[in-house]
Amino acid sequence: MGTKVMEQDLDEERDDCDEMTDWAIKQWPDIDPDVESIVNRIGSVHRYIDRSSVDTLDELGLANGELKVLLRLSRGRKSHGEIARDLLVSTGTMTNRLDKLESAGLVARHPDPADRRGVIVEMTAEGRATLDRYIAVQAKRERQLMSGLSTAEKRELGRLLRTLLFSVGSEAGLVKH
Repeated sequence: MGTKVMEQDLDEERDDCDEMTDWAIKQWPDIDPDVESIVNRIGSVHRYIDRSSVDTLDELGLANGELKVLLRLSRGRKSHGEIARDLLVSTGTMTNRLDKLESAGLVARHPDPADRRGVIVEMTAEGRATLDRYIAVQAKRERQLMSGLSTAEKRELGRLLRTLLFSVGSEAGLVKH
């Protein structure tokens, strides 16, 4: 069968998400089975992708929080406080992350000329190379994880997920119309 999963096989085959949905509906009859199935599957896909990301980070000796700092800095220099606010972490947590990244040679800190108590952080060439290695490895892993979908299916799923994300974000009050 190769990496492509035959569509009729999916229609006939039940998975753990189907079983979880069936169980939940028996416990709480008000649950919409279609919604529960979507929520369960999105959660499972997220866990699989997250697991592959953790493996890639482990190979590079990075933690997820450190990757997020490098991603923020890939757009240019930022103050210590800006990065902490962007990532919704305390300045103490950010100091710990920056200490590790700086000792690994991935970022450099400089005094902020506009604020004598502040610090400006920039990614070093080694930091950029590390981030580029992460992106290359993880992009390949994600392509492999999605290899069971055709190009048209990936585009359609992306479109549907965009619609879902907008709907969920709007209902949660996180997305403005």
